[in-house]
Amino acid sequence: MLSTTLLPLISALVGTTLGAPAPSELTNRATTSEIQPSALVIHDSHWSGQNTCNPGTAQVTRTNTGHDLTTMLTFVYPAAANGKQCWLDFNLPAGATVSPTGTAGIAKIDVFRQWAPVNTCPSQGNNRDVQLGRLNVPGAGKAAAWGEVYNGYLTSKAPCPAPGTVVGIEFVGVGDAETVAWQQSAGFGARILYA
Repeated sequence: MLSTTLLPLISALVGTTLGAPAPSELTNRATTSEIQPSALVIHDSHWSGQNTCNPGTAQVTRTNTGHDLTTMLTFVYPAAANGKQCWLDFNLPAGATVSPTGTAGIAKIDVFRQWAPVNTCPSQGNNRDVQLGRLNVPGAGKAAAWGEVYNGYLTSKAPCPAPGTVVGIEFVGVGDAETVAWQQSAGFGARILYA
């Protein structure tokens, strides 16, 4: 009798629990407050490569031809974020390009803080500073998650800096042949969330 009454109940509870998103996913996606980049610059890593300002499409490409492309983003903290918690989010729109998807069907992107944002063109260089972590990018129309975290800056919720603070972030491809390309728009792309 015990097995006929408890087993269906346990099965129903386990099914409900396993299908629910992780609490951190709920917290990160529940906010509607975001900071979109004020500037987007593509950096060509070749010694003679030029930076391209506001190209319309953000792109991270590893090709082994010497012209790997990274995306540099400038963010300006608004007054609305004052006194709130901020963190970096990367949510790809449905039309994004992710190829090839590596181990376990995901692409990987290294994320760096810049010692100063790059937002002028023509220019060279990327002002790369501290590596924050590595994002696992599951594909178009999906949100990335931190696979590895090396620094607490923007990789988890922390107090937002003062209004008007300007920061630069660089997205860099991992591996031998990867491309991740996307359009920045409200709710999509690389953005700083606050709540």
